[in-house]
This record gives sequence, C-alpha cells and structure tokens, in this order.
Amino acid sequence: MLVLLPFMCLGAVLSVVVCLACGYAGATLILMFAVWFAAFFLAALVLFLIIIAVLSLFIDPSKPQKTHSGFYCAFSKYVLGVLIAFANVRIHISGEEKIPQGRWLMVSNHRSGFDPVLAIWAMRKYDLAFVAKPSILRIPFIGRFVHKICCLPIDRENDRAALKTILAAAELVKNDVTSFFIYPEGKRNTSDELLPFRNGAFKIAQKAKVPVVVMVVRDTENIAKNAPWRRTDVYMDILEVIDAERVHELKTTEIGDEVRRCMQCANT
Repeated sequence: MLVLLPFMCLGAVLSVVVCLACGYAGATLILMFAVWFAAFFLAALVLFLIIIAVLSLFIDPSKPQKTHSGFYCAFSKYVLGVLIAFANVRIHISGEEKIPQGRWLMVSNHRSGFDPVLAIWAMRKYDLAFVAKPSILRIPFIGRFVHKICCLPIDRENDRAALKTILAAAELVKNDVTSFFIYPEGKRNTSDELLPFRNGAFKIAQKAKVPVVVMVVRDTENIAKNAPWRRTDVYMDILEVIDAERVHELKTTEIGDEVRRCMQCANT
C-alpha cells in the first residue's frame, strides 16, 4: 500500500486546503473532507494514467532494447506496484537467500496472467525481464513499457523466430543488462500437474553461462476473483539453484527434467 501513499497524501493536502478555504466546520467538515479526498485521489490517479500514456509515446517498440533504462525501469516497477496495491495482493517470498549474485535465469510454473507482474515487482531489485507471448507487447501503452524493460516476445509456433528471441535474451543476460524469467510450460496452467516443458528456453542460461533459479508460485489464480475487495495472499518459493557449471554440462531436456522434479516435489 505504500505505493499509493503519494496519491493519498496529495488528496489529503488538497482536501484540507479546500475545506479551510470554504470554512467548513463540525460534521460538515468531516463529510466534505471525505468527499474532496475521494475526488482528489481519483483525479491524481487519472493524471497518473495520462502521464503513463504520454511517456509511452516516447518509446519506440520497434527498436531493440539493448541497455538498461533506469528511469523507465523504475517507473514501470512503480506502475506495477500501484496495480498490485489496487488488486489487493500480498506477496510472500521464501528462499530468496538462495538467489546467487550476478545474473541468472529464473523459471517457474505459470498459474495466472498476474504472474509476470508479481515476479517483476517482488524481484524488483534484480532488474528482471521476461519472455512473453507477442500479444503482451501489443497492449496499448503497457506493451511499450514492457518492451522498455527488456521483455521479449516469443512466437512458440515458429521455431526460427523463437530461437532468435532466446539468443537475444541470452545476449542481454550475458551483457549484464538484465536477468530473465521464463515459464517452461509455455502457457497458464492452474492444475497441480505440470504441462510438458518447452526445454529450448533453457538455452538462455546455457548461452549466457548463468545459473537457473527454480521457483514455484501458488494462489495467483485467485487474484482475478478476489480483487479488489478481498485480499489475495500469493506465495513465491525459491526452491533450488542449478549452478552455471551444471547447466553447461546438461542437455536442455535434462535441465527440464531436473526443474520438473523440483517443482513436482514442492507441489506434493
């Protein structure tokens, strides 16, 4: 909720100014403060959305993002924080101490469209980007910000295009621009049984010579039915790290098997 504090402070200050200027007193003061606070709070949010729209116009989605944009990354994370606050989500992370220094590839099960949003916010100090289906990057305004924080579209129906994305992601990791996050299942899955993995994505770690961090998420599928009125507690558990040397030695199918075993043990 701290991300909403600037909006709340602005609403409170302007409400006090208006109430004092109008000379409200007693019960009328309390009522009108609440009314003006709500009005100014909503107005601040609308202004914030306008700022998002304007800033997005300065982003060229056709230009590959090869460096870290401090301003846009920080702003994008703040936008995600606001979204999570309004969705009334509380994130619980365990095992974060297992995350190694430097860059890495994080893999997880995929239960909700909120998963990448929550991952980037929860892991915001690591400058995390993700590989996503192309439609994500075509979302008005938001897609441009997603592009700016180095997220890449992947066409899983086109092997040549998918390999190009994997190599581009590996290059960004290797050049210490960002760490990457992938869903080896390839799509959302709310069942307890993991879908077949698309093991080619593990080439990102092999090409970049970095570890693979294995994580599982739980209960993110409940956000859509709970938000915003009921709080949703979601859980991110860092299970294991496959070190870079072992990643280099294994085949991608073997990495996938090891990741799958780890995730399945966590689900039992």
